Amino acid sequence: MSAKFVDALKGYEYYLKNRGKVSLANINDYLMINRRRSIQLRTYDHYRKLLANGFRSYIPINQFDVFQSLGKIQMAADRRRYGRETTELPAKISRGGDKWMESIVIDKSLVGFGISTTDIFPAAKGSKIWVRVESYKDIPVMVVWRDHNREKGFTRLGVRAFEFITKYRVGDEEIDSARLTGLLKITRKQENSLDWGYLYRIFNQTNELLDAVSSLIFVLAETAGIEIRLARPVLETIKFGSPGETQIKIDFGIADILKTLIDTFLYGGFEKKKLKEENRKRELENANLGIEIARNAVNFHKEALEAGLPDRAIEALLEPTKQVLNVMHLPLGLYGEGSLERAILAERIIPVVIELIAGDDPDFKLSVRRLK
Repeated sequence: MSAKFVDALKGYEYYLKNRGKVSLANINDYLMINRRRSIQLRTYDHYRKLLANGFRSYIPINQFDVFQSLGKIQMAADRRRYGRETTELPAKISRGGDKWMESIVIDKSLVGFGISTTDIFPAAKGSKIWVRVESYKDIPVMVVWRDHNREKGFTRLGVRAFEFITKYRVGDEEIDSARLTGLLKITRKQENSLDWGYLYRIFNQTNELLDAVSSLIFVLAETAGIEIRLARPVLETIKFGSPGETQIKIDFGIADILKTLIDTFLYGGFEKKKLKEENRKRELENANLGIEIARNAVNFHKEALEAGLPDRAIEALLEPTKQVLNVMHLPLGLYGEGSLERAILAERIIPVVIELIAGDDPDFKLSVRRLK
């Protein structure tokens, strides 16, 4: 039988754990031992692409194809709504909280989940079970409906939580608030009204950047053999007007990494590149704005690679990395060719940083500092 999402996900976790230095046969041996379906060569090649592009989480092949064609991944978001949202989220379910079965959340809403398993999961309609997903406490739910397929060997469940699912999210009080000592400031001086498309693009890029830097720190910590917990960004203030300004409190580790990169690139020949106003207007009016932005990002990426910025960035990041991880020495080969941390830096962080600090708007400014 062909591999399912969870099988491919487990295989990629094993692939990452071994830093990409395992064969297809090694992965399938691991999956077989753990009672998983084997993957095909196409999936193994997909693992290589994910690693080369700096992704520490598994993304299905079709979604990644969209990333390669448009230049971005449509990340799943917690949209806080009752409507069902199709997803593929790894999860575990349990009847009593002691034994857990691997499963997939195939759709979700504010109050419930649709769940699929690769095994038979006996749970009567109206019974209470538990759902475990990342970043949430174990969620008690009631089975609304179930569908067993003994021939194909799977169970599908519709479950409803006893409270809004967001109430089970790991709360801010459980995160070390002392780490929220970085401040990311986005400012733009403009006399007329601010175009919504422009504002959305900046916020979207900022979100991608914070997510990528967080991924980098987690990978660095895993490589160094330590555990680290980052504080989630918090929107401090937002001001619409002239000038417009947004302040986001961020983890001090993220702040240290970002500040180093921004300083490196600001004084590395990537000053503001002002385009002609008519080009800007044409871009905003263009129905294919998203594609134009993706092309711009690709151009910035090429310029960064040609200028040797990944190597310069790595050299500048060595000391900040020690401080963020609180270690005296870094593991040998960190940021080495073909490593996940180098891929995250070169493919996910540098293009966005360059575009944000060296874009076509001379009034836009991105800055980061540590709070006392």
